[in-house]
Amino acid sequence: LDSDRAAPPPRAGPMPGRSLMDGSSEDEQPDDSDAGALATLRRALPIPLPAAAALSALSVMTCVALGAIIGVSIGHRRAQPSASWSTVQVPPYGVGIGGWLVLEDWFFSGATGRHVMSQDPVGQGMCLPPLLQRSEEPWPSEGVLVRRLEQEHGWKAAVQVFEAHRHTFIGDSDWRRMQSLGLSMVRIALPWFAFADALSPLDPSIYNATTRFVPDPYRSEEAAFVTVDRAWLAEVLLQAGRHGLKVLLDIHMMPGASSDGTYNGVWPLPPMFWTANATVGKAGVPLTEVGLWVAKAMVDWVEGLPHEELGVVGGITFMNEPAHMANINRKAGNPFTKSDDQVLAWVKQSSDLFRKSTLPQKGVKLYINLIETSVNNFAGVIPAWFAETFSEHERRNWAVLDIHWYSAWSGSICSGRAIAKNDRYLCDQPIEDVRAIFRGCVEEAAERLGRGTDGLKACSEFSLGTFEDAVLACDDDDILHMLLEEQVDVMQRHNIEGFFWTWRMPYGPVFERAWSLKYIAGLERLSPPFACGGPVPAGTLQA
Repeated sequence: LDSDRAAPPPRAGPMPGRSLMDGSSEDEQPDDSDAGALATLRRALPIPLPAAAALSALSVMTCVALGAIIGVSIGHRRAQPSASWSTVQVPPYGVGIGGWLVLEDWFFSGATGRHVMSQDPVGQGMCLPPLLQRSEEPWPSEGVLVRRLEQEHGWKAAVQVFEAHRHTFIGDSDWRRMQSLGLSMVRIALPWFAFADALSPLDPSIYNATTRFVPDPYRSEEAAFVTVDRAWLAEVLLQAGRHGLKVLLDIHMMPGASSDGTYNGVWPLPPMFWTANATVGKAGVPLTEVGLWVAKAMVDWVEGLPHEELGVVGGITFMNEPAHMANINRKAGNPFTKSDDQVLAWVKQSSDLFRKSTLPQKGVKLYINLIETSVNNFAGVIPAWFAETFSEHERRNWAVLDIHWYSAWSGSICSGRAIAKNDRYLCDQPIEDVRAIFRGCVEEAAERLGRGTDGLKACSEFSLGTFEDAVLACDDDDILHMLLEEQVDVMQRHNIEGFFWTWRMPYGPVFERAWSLKYIAGLERLSPPFACGGPVPAGTLQA
């Protein structure tokens, strides 16, 4: 695909050198056409193309078959959940799907992953199967990865890598298995470039309904993205609906980056959403205004869905974790917002787009996600702000206060790990001792959320991670099972919709035991079908 470099789509500029509350699935084997696609992206073939494709298909299927038999994946050993850890008897309300339409590097870190929130700006991403089974250097965020692929192999190759991933990471069997667990709703993390044409006022030749490849409107030289086909997304809604599931559509990242985390699209570059103007096309447009364009486009698209597809949409979120880390960064002398009031004002303004739409009357809810790391004195500010922003009728009918809760970053309050540091418990303590500690933590967090609103409540992200460093986090089956039981029980008793984060991460095996509901339920395949980093068999080396 090197020839594609000569005719990229329009783009601006030259080509450049978590929170505290305190298609078909890869389950199917690749066919011969997949082998041909794999061979297409190779830089050079030491043997003729047809022979390479045939050997590629044989090599991949042989490795997958052997892995399924002996329980060993390419590059690392993968443990099977024990018999006592093979079912989710009391399911959470829902589950999120990360690593599908919005990437985080640690989901694709192979055997070398360690931190849930990357510490090293180099990043942890080592692959994006099936086409990218090994990255020449670790990638830190989605936009950086896409731009690197474009520079090295052309924009069409980058599009193919992402399309292959999106059409294999989640398949019909995943929706069926989610339904079989008794889940009610699935939270799909969406990127802003699912609505890239909303940015057409900047430059319609770059941002339009047919483009497949777009630059970040601020980091145009450093970050680019492969757009999401909304016609296909509507089909995804139908697929989920046929399995009796509702969907929460969550805009997980914004142009220029609205949060400081690897999911923001441009990490490790600092977030500019709150303070900068777009640098592409029309001059002087604040990125915060561009974000409102994206929110309005989302409302318009959902409103315009046919009856059956609309019936699957249970809710929408305009911004995941608004200004995550802003308060912490400000105290460290690195602010990336103008003020706390600015963040809450944007959330209020975007909520008004929903209020004025027909969606409340159509049974769709607005999940207002807020995070404690964003503003000072969160517990003291948010309850009054929420009551002032949304009427009692709205709070009880469609305005859902949504706050994430993780014990992994709670330190002496509720973290646990394998060595004695500033944590609440050690991993080998008796399970009932840990249960008493953990239950108190979750109860207190649920009560705090209850003080935030007298209406609808959600926790759209929680996990079983006891510490952010997965190597040192607790991994005992009984401890992890207990953590799931306690969180689900407390949230149900407090009428909180709890969403486990996340559904699957087969290419982040270090994290699976605490962060993949599919793995925890014993439903993930024993060995992933493709390599992630490390040596790759001849004929399968990708872009």
